[in-house]
Amino acid sequence: MSSQNLSPQSSKYKAVNWILLVLCAIIWGFSYFLIKHALIGFEPMQVADLRMLAGGITLLPFLYLAFKKVPPNKYFYVFICSVVGSGIPIYLYPLAQTHISSSITGIINSLTPLCTYLIGILFFRLPNKKTKLIGVLIGLLGAVSLILFKPQNELRADFFFLCIALTVPFMYGLSSNVLKKHLMGIPSLPLTSMMYFMLLIPSIPLFFITDIPNQFKTEPLAREALPYALLLGVFGTAVAMSLFNILIQRAHIMFAASVTYLMPIVAVFIGILDKENIGWHDYLGLGLILFGVILINRVKE
Repeated sequence: MSSQNLSPQSSKYKAVNWILLVLCAIIWGFSYFLIKHALIGFEPMQVADLRMLAGGITLLPFLYLAFKKVPPNKYFYVFICSVVGSGIPIYLYPLAQTHISSSITGIINSLTPLCTYLIGILFFRLPNKKTKLIGVLIGLLGAVSLILFKPQNELRADFFFLCIALTVPFMYGLSSNVLKKHLMGIPSLPLTSMMYFMLLIPSIPLFFITDIPNQFKTEPLAREALPYALLLGVFGTAVAMSLFNILIQRAHIMFAASVTYLMPIVAVFIGILDKENIGWHDYLGLGLILFGVILINRVKE
């Protein structure tokens, strides 16, 4: 039986949703590792542009399907999702992280489900259910505890750049709600391809504006860092966003948004592989996150 014929409340249907959620969390969680190594040879804005270029080019083979599958009256909503949900945040986070610590950035990113929920209730008639809100808050508490108790944790932020970073969870929340309400039923690959084609157009001139060609001449480590930036675009952008677009059409919007809670868990497992010590606070954070996500997924839409 195909997944399309399964009831959204069936165990198999929900299992697929969990698989998609975990895959997105793993890919986006490992993206921080790729960003770290890409920054060895490139400036933050250059990494963002290389990511956008690699993601857009990867999805170009599916663009012909996009013009067949995406109705013209949906182009405006695709544009909103591409610019607000991907384009601006990909450039804003690197800019903000030049003046705020990675721990602060991680906490801000964990606000995404809460922002998604608030925007959905205020502007998209999303039902206000206490159990989901409690799940969101428990998951947020778990994610924040994982970040705050990290070894060598640093909480540093310039107020102006902190405000810039705080706009990103709201952008993600708006994009997710627009996608859920206006782009349901459009196949993921054509939809994602059109989204990143719209972003590919400005990323080409930005390739020269950010002086990436000259970076290869002046920075000896640029060639070593390039594969990490390209992998970030292919997997952290093209593949992960295609999977997320499938998930958000299948599951409750809050379940899809909770992927940002699972990303710190991926960071913990990366730490285990890197022989870092795991403390009681890590287990507490993991438990709170999983309990919160389960609560979010339990209540019907």
